[in-house]
Amino acid sequence: MSSRARTYLIAGLRLKIISSVGEAATFLPPVMDAFVTSGTEAADLTITLYYDEEAQADPLRRFFPPQFMMEIRDGGFSFDGMEGRRKRLGLVSAGCAGAEMGLPLLDTAWRISEEEEALREALQAFVRACLQCRLLQEGGTLVHAAAIDWEGDGFAFAGHTRAGKTTLSRGFAAECVLGDDLAAVGRGPRGFTLYGTPWPGREGGIVAYGGVPLRAVFNLHPEMDTGLYRQSPGEALADLAANAPRLGYGGEESKLLGVFSSLVETVPIYRLSLRLGDDAAVYLRRVSAEEGEGQWRRPT
Repeated sequence: MSSRARTYLIAGLRLKIISSVGEAATFLPPVMDAFVTSGTEAADLTITLYYDEEAQADPLRRFFPPQFMMEIRDGGFSFDGMEGRRKRLGLVSAGCAGAEMGLPLLDTAWRISEEEEALREALQAFVRACLQCRLLQEGGTLVHAAAIDWEGDGFAFAGHTRAGKTTLSRGFAAECVLGDDLAAVGRGPRGFTLYGTPWPGREGGIVAYGGVPLRAVFNLHPEMDTGLYRQSPGEALADLAANAPRLGYGGEESKLLGVFSSLVETVPIYRLSLRLGDDAAVYLRRVSAEEGEGQWRRPT
């Protein structure tokens, strides 16, 4: 079977996926098509998908662990499934520029639908893990947050699964929503940039490419009294760290804390508590007025 290649632009990184086992796009989020890019620039991260006999023989057993973790091994990062004992499913290079994963033939006739779904979940988890590894190398990270593009400025609403990210994002026009569940922040010479990713929340919300300057972060706390509160650096750091995906390998925490420490120093961080039906745009206007657009907008 000939190889197929497709390149995506996600969180400012060029991600190239090469598959010799069939069309991988059908196992990725449908909205990922909107992130496809062209050009001759070198990829920041290349994922190679190759044929694996064990995966072909029993996809459900191989790809249906209750969770996935990373471990530093063999000069890189091992992507492992956890089911009683660890089993390697993929490998990421030490520099996080290349990765590979063994798969069955993707156009095979599945014996039961659960085989296909288990493979889909594992492949997407691997792609996210590869992306997160590369982002951390570049001083950025994924974060559980709704991402809003408000008049060219980026605002992230971070929180756990039931914090209200998807409900909040529905209060904005669709063209303003970069994502309702998993966003990314990248660091460049002009500060942090907020991006959408191809992974919406469980309810299938809106996602978009994004790439706008990150102007403020709101840590959602629905259990507290309604209102807005500017957090201290220590409070902000603790909340941000709580809402970052974990891959589970040694040294990960120090990398995350390094990213968030820089973020806290350069971006205002707030604690926000809303009730169902509250208009989050009110708080964007308030923060915009208090922080001052003149301080945010830098000459291009």
